[in-house]
Amino acid sequence: MSSELFYRAVRAFGTAIFRLASTPRILHAERVPATGACLLAANHTCAYDAPLLIAATPRMIHWLSIVEIFRHPLARWFLTAFGALPLDRSKVDTTTVRKLARLLKAGEVVGIFPEGGMRFDEDSVLASGGIDSGVCKLAQLAGVAVLPCVVLGGEQFRRWTNWLPGAHTPWTVAFGELIPPRMDPDRAAARVAMAEEITQALRALRLEVIGYA
Repeated sequence: MSSELFYRAVRAFGTAIFRLASTPRILHAERVPATGACLLAANHTCAYDAPLLIAATPRMIHWLSIVEIFRHPLARWFLTAFGALPLDRSKVDTTTVRKLARLLKAGEVVGIFPEGGMRFDEDSVLASGGIDSGVCKLAQLAGVAVLPCVVLGGEQFRRWTNWLPGAHTPWTVAFGELIPPRMDPDRAAARVAMAEEITQALRALRLEVIGYA
């Protein structure tokens, strides 16, 4: 089975479970490009963020994950079949960066949590935390836009009762406007400016979500 067929099968199964147990709210789904490449950049507060983003996004997402997870044989098999790629944060991982660039140039969607890990409360990018400019560098390298995205409510699935059919567990995914890569002569300064633009977009989305509550 190809990685896309496996991805679609897993997504269909997972989405069905979420549909039974939760009440999702998806804002601005039309902002997800129907075709063509983009970098999906989202906040990250819990392990359920990626599954919720997968359920909310019709396009296949090639996730960038930490290499440590891939060291377990079963996890490595599943993630590889799912189209995910490992990133070794202990070095400049040129092999994975090249693979990501090829995926983007082929018109695929790549998902990244640019905070570099789970962030909570004031450390979250949605509050006063920041993001790594690596997502901006990848955008420059591949010449693709970044799609900011906020996911909220995933932490509620840590309680088993919120998985029960009819639990109506609420969660929200909100998509922002595409942010094109900055290709200024001073690439480093351009990445800093783009990272700030992404940060502000994520915070604005969070405020919009709260306003809908």
